[in-house]
Amino acid sequence: MSPTLLDRVAFVTGAGSGIGRAAAVLLAERGCHVAINDIDPSSAEDTAAAVRQAARVALVIAADVSDVAAIKDGIRRAEQHFGRIDILVNNAGVSSDKRALEDIDEPDFDRMFGVHVKGAFFATQAVVPGMKRRRSGKIINVSSNWALHGATLLSHYTGAKAALIGLTKAWARELAPFRIRVNAVVPGSTVTPMVLRRLPIDKIREIEQSWPLGRWLEPQEVAYSIAFLASPEADMITGQMLVANGGQDFPGP
Repeated sequence: MSPTLLDRVAFVTGAGSGIGRAAAVLLAERGCHVAINDIDPSSAEDTAAAVRQAARVALVIAADVSDVAAIKDGIRRAEQHFGRIDILVNNAGVSSDKRALEDIDEPDFDRMFGVHVKGAFFATQAVVPGMKRRRSGKIINVSSNWALHGATLLSHYTGAKAALIGLTKAWARELAPFRIRVNAVVPGSTVTPMVLRRLPIDKIREIEQSWPLGRWLEPQEVAYSIAFLASPEADMITGQMLVANGGQDFPGP
């Protein structure tokens, strides 16, 4: 086990699958105990089993991050269990079918901003008092390449992910005096269960042929960026975006 994050405590939202699961397991392999949040308890338990295989303590927090009372209670329970939270990874996310601007209704909008923005905002609000007392902490928001470049027919998703970048920069300024670092990971298209429910694998392979590195990202590759920002090696990085997109924003030939 690498001692880089030995006995730190991480709280990872949306950790039942995809990027969240990869991040939770990698942080455990690097020494963290992990509070695993997901709306699906069985998926969270699967991740917890993988964390325990790394000889780290896992705590399952089954909660919908868009439910402010539920996520705040989850943070409270994790702090009681572990004594503190050193690292918060705001990863929970939802996808949507492509829809024209005029076809996005209020429930669509509220769901997108409720999970990505409200969830991250109030989870962060809940961990900050403890981090301020200890004058230490890492907050990592998982945004999206679409937040930088826009996504046709996904303006509600793009807007929500872009809001995370704004929050990252605002929080980094506000919390720097308390030695709390806040950064965002901005992944390109990543092969996760959420994506595979919308796109067949043959379509994924067709799309990736036009990209410079020739393939989609794997969740583990995004997790490496999260683990770096959580580590002491990134202590002088705050208010920044770590873009891990395999060159997907490069112009075509």
